[in-house]
Amino acid sequence: MTDRLTIEQKRVIFYILSLIMKADNILNPAEVRFLDNVFEKFKLDISEFDHMDDVSFDELQEKYALFSPEVKEYSNNLFREMARCDGYVDPRELVIIQRLS
Repeated sequence: MTDRLTIEQKRVIFYILSLIMKADNILNPAEVRFLDNVFEKFKLDISEFDHMDDVSFDELQEKYALFSPEVKEYSNNLFREMARCDGYVDPRELVIIQRLS
């Protein structure tokens, strides 16, 4: 699936994953590894994320809404996996995932 994603879709997914990771204010090593693996899998360039903090959730939500159902399903699986990877799904992580539905 990753080869069919646009760079913009990859960026949006990566940004949302990072929001999920930070939602509980604890950066768990398992979450960091998961995000690193996605970064590598997506073949992203770190320079593309210079302004990551400037992107609002509303912007991400608007871009996510334009994803095809197939890309949304793939993304949602990644989001749920990120939320679970530290062994505890924090309610704040679920809020982010639910707001995308």
